[in-house]
Amino acid sequence: MKIAFTICSNNYLAQAKILGDSLLQKDSNYKFVIGLCDELSEEIDYTFFENIEIIPVAKINIYCFEEIIKKYHIVELNTSIKPSFFKYFIEKYDDLESLIYFDPDIQIFNDLSPIEEFLKVSDILLTPHILKPIPIDNLEPAEKTFLNFGIYNLGFIALNPKSKNSKKLLDWWEERTLKIGFDRVCDGLFVDQLWINLVPLFFDKVKIVRELGFNVAPWNLHERNNIKSIEQGYLMSDNSKLIFYHFSSYNYETPNILSKYYNRYDNILLSNDIHKLYTQYHEKLIINKIDKFSKIKCFYLKEEIVKIEKR
Repeated sequence: MKIAFTICSNNYLAQAKILGDSLLQKDSNYKFVIGLCDELSEEIDYTFFENIEIIPVAKINIYCFEEIIKKYHIVELNTSIKPSFFKYFIEKYDDLESLIYFDPDIQIFNDLSPIEEFLKVSDILLTPHILKPIPIDNLEPAEKTFLNFGIYNLGFIALNPKSKNSKKLLDWWEERTLKIGFDRVCDGLFVDQLWINLVPLFFDKVKIVRELGFNVAPWNLHERNNIKSIEQGYLMSDNSKLIFYHFSSYNYETPNILSKYYNRYDNILLSNDIHKLYTQYHEKLIINKIDKFSKIKCFYLKEEIVKIEKR
């Protein structure tokens, strides 16, 4: 069995459905699961999520769940339970061959066989935010951005589920996300992500994926702008295929802004195919009822209007 999963609250289900549909279309060998950081809502007809399993977080029996829903805001809560969901799948399925996490605002553009090949020799796969230097100027993102928020982007992580090495990582990571998974950058804490800086030091068989087609996103367009449309997807400048694009911080209500956090792309002429990627994603969000889902409040944070936004 092969599992790919995401985690989100009800308000991000439009994005999660795009992820799941694109993944199953490109690689039907996978079971796709949404870990729902929420309770099932009477406002939602979940049969809309055909061929996608939805598992509410309460069902995976996190030992301190009542504690974390009191101390964490919505982003912290969604990210803190990531290691726990990994452990849940590993414990449930003895025949699990590969286990991959994607953020819900990702779209898959090719099959996942390269990830499986990497996992034959490595236990832990990570993608860096950037691979090339950024000039020192007053624009964002800058190199210092990733010194604050993490060298690796945790919108993606893949593990060999049979490896003791992976299980040691999950025990170590889960303890930190559940106890101190706060968004307090000034204190050296950024949810689940900043801890992963230490993973290549603490654990064996870690592969840092340097192929350009993995985790293309607004923070690395200075080095990955040259994307070309081909018959069966998109091609990167190193002739590798675009595997997945991360539409992080995209707001369908302001479609001309790629990311509210970054202004560097105001000075970079982005390729037509980058704009095409965003146009088709915007259309899919509308089709998948973004206007309805985005207004639903998380059950665990009833007083907060919730929109998950994570760098």
